[in-house]
Amino acid sequence: GLAGKVMISHAFCLGMVPTTRIEALGRRLAALRISLMTTAPADCNLPPVAFLKALGVNICCGSDGIRDAWSPFGNGDMLERAMLVGYRANFRHDEELALAFDMVTRTAADVLGIKGYGVAVGGPADFVVVEAGSLAEAVAARPRRKLVIKAGRIVAKDGVLVP
Repeated sequence: GLAGKVMISHAFCLGMVPTTRIEALGRRLAALRISLMTTAPADCNLPPVAFLKALGVNICCGSDGIRDAWSPFGNGDMLERAMLVGYRANFRHDEELALAFDMVTRTAADVLGIKGYGVAVGGPADFVVVEAGSLAEAVAARPRRKLVIKAGRIVAKDGVLVP
């Protein structure tokens, strides 16, 4: 009864072996609906995210820590985390960068069981406005965060919290 409710955190070891050695495991994870979460840290191996996603594994990305004992570099900015996934996974094409974005948005919401996720009429109106001409640019170029909207209210503007 736990299908779709189990997530393996980090899974760094999956990035330590050739994909041929983890293909059967990836297929089994997908069949059992066991998700994986990575953080794309600088000092650990990254699971082969595109390979696992192609096998049907729900693989998402989290922030892990925000200035804690694990790392002082976490800041909770998931768009930046998508850039780090893309950078660490050597993503070069728009569709790969879209996968990195999906890992911190849609797939992460699905894995966490968040219903009604996304921009839609009647939705929670939580989003970030950035200066970018495309999704790929938003992930790769580290654009300025013009607005952060939470529950329809501006909570930050040009990187500064709004009282």
